[in-house]
Amino acid sequence: MSNAAQLLLLSKLDSTAAVPNTIWIFTCNSTEGFEPRFLSRTRQIAFQSHGMSEGIAELLARVWKSETDAPCPNLSKIVKESANNVRESLMRLETELLCA
Repeated sequence: MSNAAQLLLLSKLDSTAAVPNTIWIFTCNSTEGFEPRFLSRTRQIAFQSHGMSEGIAELLARVWKSETDAPCPNLSKIVKESANNVRESLMRLETELLCA
């Protein structure tokens, strides 16, 4: 988010020009570059993918079985190499399906 956008939203996030009955949701990969006074008006919730690998591998297995009868690739390896990123894991699986 640009500094100009942060400054514009500061008054919306506090009581100066607050928007009634509104919940603001911002998402980002890093809070670097955010003004400390902007961050002080937000609640940060860190999401982690730790422990998701089994569930992602199970999803990939269901997708694989619904698409082909070919031998299944090493799904745990795909998930690990994708750092537990579901979207990237599915994209890698799609490549495996195209080669099967």
